[in-house]
Amino acid sequence: MRLVFLLMVVWSAVFPLTPSLDAQTTTEESPAGNEKVAEIFRTFSAKGAQRDESELTPPEAMISRLRLRSDVEADLIAHEPELSQPLFLTWDSRGRMWAVQYRQYQYPAGLKVERFDQYLRAVYDKVPEPPPHGDRGADKITVFSDTDGDGVYDSAKDVIEGLNIATSVQVGPKGIWVLNPPYLLHYPDADGDDIPDGDPEVHLSGFGLQDTHSVANSLLWGPDGWLYGANGSTTAGTVSSEVTKGVAFEGQCIWRYHPETKVFEVYAEGGGNTFSVEIDSKGQVFSGTNGGSKRGYHYPQGSYSDKNWGKHGPLTNPYAFGYFTGMPMKGDTRRFAQAFMIYEGGLFSDNFDRTIVAPNSLHNLVWNSRLIRDGSTYRTEDVENLVETDDRWFRPVYAGAGPDGAIYLADWYDTRLSHVNPVDDWHKDSGRIYRIRPKGSKPVYRSGDLTTLPSEDLIDHFDSPNKWLRRRAALVLGWRKDPEAVASLVERVEHAESLESLWALNLMGELSTERAGGWMRHDNPHIRRWAVRLMGDRHEGHHEMVALAETETDLQVRSQLASTAKRIDSDTGLAIIDRLTRRDEDAQDPHLPLLYWWAVEAHADDWNAIETFFSSDASWHRPLVRQSILGRLAQRYAASGTAADMDRCDALVAMAPNETTREILLVGLTKAFQGRSIPALPKRLDQALSTYQESRGESGAVLALRSGRDGAADQAIKLLRDPSTDLGLRIEIAQTLGELSLTQSVDVLLRLATGRETGEPALQRVAITTLAYFDDARIASGLIGAFYGKISREHGLRAAACRTLASRASWADRLLEEVIQWRVRVPEVPEDVIQRLRTYDDPTFVARVEQAFGKAVTVSSAEKIAEIERLTDLLSHSAGDPEAGKKHFMSKCGTCHKLFGEGKTIGPPLDGYERGSLKFWLPAIIEPSLEIREGFQSYMALTDDGRVVTGMMAAQDPKTVTLRTADDQSVVLVRNDLEQFKAIKTSLMPEQVFKDMTDQQIVDLFAYLMLGTRR
Repeated sequence: MRLVFLLMVVWSAVFPLTPSLDAQTTTEESPAGNEKVAEIFRTFSAKGAQRDESELTPPEAMISRLRLRSDVEADLIAHEPELSQPLFLTWDSRGRMWAVQYRQYQYPAGLKVERFDQYLRAVYDKVPEPPPHGDRGADKITVFSDTDGDGVYDSAKDVIEGLNIATSVQVGPKGIWVLNPPYLLHYPDADGDDIPDGDPEVHLSGFGLQDTHSVANSLLWGPDGWLYGANGSTTAGTVSSEVTKGVAFEGQCIWRYHPETKVFEVYAEGGGNTFSVEIDSKGQVFSGTNGGSKRGYHYPQGSYSDKNWGKHGPLTNPYAFGYFTGMPMKGDTRRFAQAFMIYEGGLFSDNFDRTIVAPNSLHNLVWNSRLIRDGSTYRTEDVENLVETDDRWFRPVYAGAGPDGAIYLADWYDTRLSHVNPVDDWHKDSGRIYRIRPKGSKPVYRSGDLTTLPSEDLIDHFDSPNKWLRRRAALVLGWRKDPEAVASLVERVEHAESLESLWALNLMGELSTERAGGWMRHDNPHIRRWAVRLMGDRHEGHHEMVALAETETDLQVRSQLASTAKRIDSDTGLAIIDRLTRRDEDAQDPHLPLLYWWAVEAHADDWNAIETFFSSDASWHRPLVRQSILGRLAQRYAASGTAADMDRCDALVAMAPNETTREILLVGLTKAFQGRSIPALPKRLDQALSTYQESRGESGAVLALRSGRDGAADQAIKLLRDPSTDLGLRIEIAQTLGELSLTQSVDVLLRLATGRETGEPALQRVAITTLAYFDDARIASGLIGAFYGKISREHGLRAAACRTLASRASWADRLLEEVIQWRVRVPEVPEDVIQRLRTYDDPTFVARVEQAFGKAVTVSSAEKIAEIERLTDLLSHSAGDPEAGKKHFMSKCGTCHKLFGEGKTIGPPLDGYERGSLKFWLPAIIEPSLEIREGFQSYMALTDDGRVVTGMMAAQDPKTVTLRTADDQSVVLVRNDLEQFKAIKTSLMPEQVFKDMTDQQIVDLFAYLMLGTRR
């Protein structure tokens, strides 16, 4: 039965049943130009991010609107009409500021939006040609110069125009690099006059354009001479260069490109909506994130971080079996620090150095946070905000330290921020750039044009406290390739501990294998780390890496050793991991255990190297190997499922020196078949699994079931029925019987579900839920017959029964009959079940739903707007009782949302939002499907036998999809068993939450929701 989703505008998508969800999935119609949608977005001003009718502050009055921390001052550097919609800033070797004006946003010129998917990702009619071909866009790049040396940019020149979704720019030795998705372009400029000598050369193509607020962005020169960039969360890419072909990824990542070798690679995958890249003075990579409860991400090379698995797709490596998350933080939990910089400019005080400056465009402020070591990575802790304002047009989207050591902020300056509205009503004529400096200071850049300085002067700049000057001088020297500078650079690496000297030597091609190997014994851990890193970038192993792994005391050097071990030959790489895993203390580090696993996984296909790794009996007994590698390696071979990998899994288990290590391997193997039966295994491996299952006694029943052992089902059912069996085991058996669809278990599950064979509510509820797996007419009759008997209202049993009945059309019809005949009362049927019943589109069925529950109330946009206005007036002039409001919260909201540590986590937690703003609360409650918080998108699965499951994506891999349902249960679905899998634009949150509440109850509820905030 086909499902339809009822919303003012329907945005749904049918995903192909492939290992990943297609980022370019499409829908039936585009919402662009829909006046009802536009009206709602304009009027609701959801989350303070939509356009309203407020007036902008004139540029000359803006500084007075900024509430600055007492130790800083601000200057207005640039503004309209010379500048609008600034997105990105950078500085060239002359200290001039280059600004990207993102004026074409939101849609590329010359392309037609054919449709949108459920995330408002556009599907266009064609791929645009690279500029200057094709349609001319409105984006441009402007250079600002300080012509009189007084520290103020007094000249502006547009140098490249007609760009079409251009996000960032960098100036190199022979021209200008422009990131204009889907392309990375190089404009030749041999004479350095900023006027391109001809049309640009396309170096990269294939970046996604589906969502122009999360395209490839933030082009940045790394100290290693690569160009780094970020990719946002809701665009997919298949990127190619002259050398590298077809590197595919979905969503957020940090990538890099080498202009000389023309190699493109994903440097690290995952993170938030990564619209910034920062590389600190030690060469470590970071980015901001739009999520709450974190300031940003730290990315070791080759690492994987978390994603919204439904919206952004799976990781490119299906065998990662783990991921990092953002840096833990202490402070303001509101979301959207999408921009991120680490200050190392030398102008501010020492206690400001290496702190994070994180603009928050959503909340009109700039955070400042300490960056604190946490093992091999970092955590953050907020200090007093750097900038605040009550001007909601203030939208800082970029922060960076300039050549003068000051902090520069690019302010998008628009009352609108949200990209969700498809209507192009951006204020495209405004934008500002501010300079933040220490109070009383007058920063000026005085080093001139670095490209004209002698090499010895550039080397002298390596001692500057300003990271920009050190980094740029090293790049210029490296690009120059002056052979006479080599001896001085080598001397400075060896005796001055100069990273910049090492980087310059690498760029010059003077980092020989001998030098790199020698510097792996350097006293400075950063020199050691980069010697390892640069050799790994050449995919070149070295015996000194193995020796270093055995003695290295610095956690970040060990982190890089693991990252490099992934990139080099298997023998050296696994020898490195062999030494690293000898340190038991690394098991507690936030990053190292997974980095060690990923290095092993990279070489899993080299069985000879794997055998060598495990040839020592001691390696099997190390805590790090047992906890992080053994189980995952067996799971990796089993998940691959090829004959060769199953033989490797078999051999690995046979190598295990004792029962303990064998058990770890076998548990890992079973994880590869979560939610499904274990297929035929090699004989020796099957025997090992059987022996392990038997050794576990009763607790081995589940494993025996998944393995398809003779008599396993009968034995499991016997244990399930026995009240003396451990309750947890009975619950696990019941769930497994359902997942495997063993029809002989229906009778006992039905007896448990209807309370005839158990008094344990937890087991009864699981039995009710599990029955949804079976297409058996007896189930509906049994559940309905016990609805007002043993299936009580307590413990959510009746709600669970309703959800099971609603999962199949014929059962749903039986439930409707009971409601129509008044044998089941309407209040007993959960709202999410009623929503699901309304999705069936058979006309007869629709009529019966309306007979049972009435017609779905269609509230016009005008009525919703009027209700928001009424409630705004009511709540603005009424005081409520938070204690009474808490009771309403727990009954109305707490079943899905958590606030002040109480409630459930089915929906997003509410602490981090703008709780003091009615403009946030009322639109989100009156029209919950207007803007669904990422991570809480709903999906519908239709199985081959007619079962319907709805919920949010909890996980996905090449074989299965896991949904978290409205009653907070996880359901594992095998992809091969799915007829349809759809994303649903409608929110799980029901509309008309206030329909049975009095005005006083609503006032009390909001008194609790907004407790502790300023309205």
